[in-house]
Amino acid sequence: MDDDELLAWIEGESEDWDIPEELRGPANGIVVNFAIIVLSSRFVSSVINQAVGRLVVEGEGFTNWFSSEAKGSLEPIALLRLSEMSACLVRPCWESWKAYERAFEEHVTAFPSVEARSLLKALADAHRGFKDARVS
Repeated sequence: MDDDELLAWIEGESEDWDIPEELRGPANGIVVNFAIIVLSSRFVSSVINQAVGRLVVEGEGFTNWFSSEAKGSLEPIALLRLSEMSACLVRPCWESWKAYERAFEEHVTAFPSVEARSLLKALADAHRGFKDARVS
């Protein structure tokens, strides 16, 4: 792949999601920052905490694999796609989290079970996405 092909891919394929400011710190990675936000919330259950923990473990495993193995063995286009993976996988988690948080705040007396299921599904999908990326 030449530079023109890489540039075309970057311009045409990049995700149109501005990572929210909350996910940019205090840690270096958006997965860990997402986990900090969720785990420090007063709205979460142990099931959600466990799912977020699994996401952190798999996300960090992906990061380590990317740095130690993928960079030395994959083509540039594959590396570009993989480098965007965290944002692509965290985005549905973040959007589901924000919906869950809003629902919880609006209906303090009722547990937002629909939103909780959506959040758990997004977390499971992201966990699987990080795991599958290292296998393929």
